[in-house]
Formats: sequence, C-alpha cells, structure tokens
Amino acid sequence: MGLSTSLRYKKLSLSMNFNSATGYVIYNNTHNTITNIGQFSKGLNSDVKDFKTTESISDGVAASSRYLENGNFVKLRNATLSYMIGDVAGGKVKNLSVFVSGTNLFVITKFTGFDPEVNVDKSNNNYPSRNMEYIPYPTPRSISFGLNLGL
Repeated sequence: MGLSTSLRYKKLSLSMNFNSATGYVIYNNTHNTITNIGQFSKGLNSDVKDFKTTESISDGVAASSRYLENGNFVKLRNATLSYMIGDVAGGKVKNLSVFVSGTNLFVITKFTGFDPEVNVDKSNNNYPSRNMEYIPYPTPRSISFGLNLGL
C-alpha cells in the first residue's frame, strides 16, 4: 500500500510518501542462527528471550516456528519540507527556496530484525527464500539540505 500527500501553508510546503505491507510473516533467520540459545555455550551473545523457552543450551540450531514474526509495517519513505523565500538580490535570483529532505525516516513494525522489507535471496536447489530474513543490509536513512533557485 502507499499514500502520498502534499500540504502547503503560505510559503511553507510539506510532501510525504508512506508505504506499507500487511498480511504476511517473516522467518527471522538472523535471530535463529546468530542469537540462539546455543550461542551461549560458546561464550557468544544470546537473546534473553531464548532462556524462557523449552530449548536447551546444548540444542543445535534448528528451524522453529518461534522465529516466525509479523511482517506488517508502515514506513515514511520520503519527506520534504521546503520554504519559498522568493526573488532576492534585486530580482537576479528568482524563486529561491530552502528545503530539508529525508528518506527512510522511520518504520513502524513489530518485526525484530533489521528491516521488514526482506531483500535477501537465499534460494537453495531452486526453492525460493521468500519472507526469510538473513543478515540483510538495513535500508539506509538519509537527510539532505539544499537550495533551489532560478537565474
């Protein structure tokens, strides 16, 4: 799903673009392989929630429905706030405006991994790995400032 909106008040304008997805689960394979309770016996980090399960420290890494998580999310994909100053320098600079713009500003989700937009393909023997998260690179957040002008 997506929603875009533009708001304007006098010389100030704001445009935003949201996107979301609902109705699916993600297998958090990163949690399964990196922070499982078996890592504790090796002196590595483990998730405190793992100690509240019936699994033992000596258990190996195994697939479990415990690592299925809600994949629903809402993201503010883009937002731009700008202020129109107008003509300056005796009309030599026209339509001067300043802005701040951001990408991937926030995400609302219950998913505990890096990013609910799973973008890793770990297909095995032509079996796809859709909805499986495994050490993905998080979607970067960027903020930029700038000027727009005409001569």
